[in-house]
Amino acid sequence: MHEFNWGLLIVVYLFLGGLSAGLFFAAGLANYLEVDGQPAHPRIARMGALLAPWPVALGSGLLILDLGHWYRFYKLFTHFRWESPMSIGSYLLTLFTLIAFAYAYAWLPEDWRQQLFAKVPAAWTQVHRLNVDISAHRKTIAMVGFPFSIGVGIYTGVLLGAVSARPFWNTNLVAQMFLFSALSSGTAALLLALVLDKRNPVEQRDLKFLVWLDVIFISLELFIILPYLIHGQLSVLAVKQALWLILGGPYTFVFWVCFLGFGLLVPLGIEVYELAPSLLKGRPFHGNRNLALTAAGLVLFGGFLLRYIFVYAGQLSSFHKMGMLR
Repeated sequence: MHEFNWGLLIVVYLFLGGLSAGLFFAAGLANYLEVDGQPAHPRIARMGALLAPWPVALGSGLLILDLGHWYRFYKLFTHFRWESPMSIGSYLLTLFTLIAFAYAYAWLPEDWRQQLFAKVPAAWTQVHRLNVDISAHRKTIAMVGFPFSIGVGIYTGVLLGAVSARPFWNTNLVAQMFLFSALSSGTAALLLALVLDKRNPVEQRDLKFLVWLDVIFISLELFIILPYLIHGQLSVLAVKQALWLILGGPYTFVFWVCFLGFGLLVPLGIEVYELAPSLLKGRPFHGNRNLALTAAGLVLFGGFLLRYIFVYAGQLSSFHKMGMLR
């Protein structure tokens, strides 16, 4: 019986952190793309900004509550160590969360903002001073947040790679894989939210933008997976043995069929099929709502599975356990 020190909560934490990073990046990018001096995709920018802070805040909260002594979490900030990914990550996640909330606040409609502060007691004058319109600073906040969103996406992979004696994790390609998976998951979440919002019919130009963006991120993720496998086969014996976990071992089916097949290749095929008429024949893009929902759902499924596989398979790949598995 194998004991796992990192369980499902860590998987959820890594997934939610990456999801927020992807949401922020896609929203900020949509805000920067302009037509006639105006954002080309304001609805995507607003929706992504309003969604971005919540997954990472939820994931961080769950992780803190799971600690044996959760009230001591502040010690992560009182003893900073440059060589510790956990220490760096604590500050990175905190700063990113604050920036994401500031960006969401910048996109709050005027009536929403007034309703929010109407619930704050009048005696709290310091809080009411925050009731200001910062919509003019959206691009500035997005620019500041871009490197932090990339950092959070990478960090979720670096956190694993920094653990010694786990050859399944010990390559910088894991961080890159997690980054592109995070960006793809955030884009898919936006696509899902956009299509499910029945109050406002989705515009085809917004749908096309997100589908294109997701195709790019999925393709980049696939281009990292192949070098990861090749690198493992050409590496030392311990890494080759670790790769056996997905090349004939207990995680083979979930990696190749569930993650790579249904989580990447199937949604990529759906999205390329949607883009093909406009790309090859110059026809106007007409996205199918059901196909968009299917592709987005599968991408999120694949993003979660990637982290599940790496968290659990990585723990089994410790040097002293590999001999027990073969």
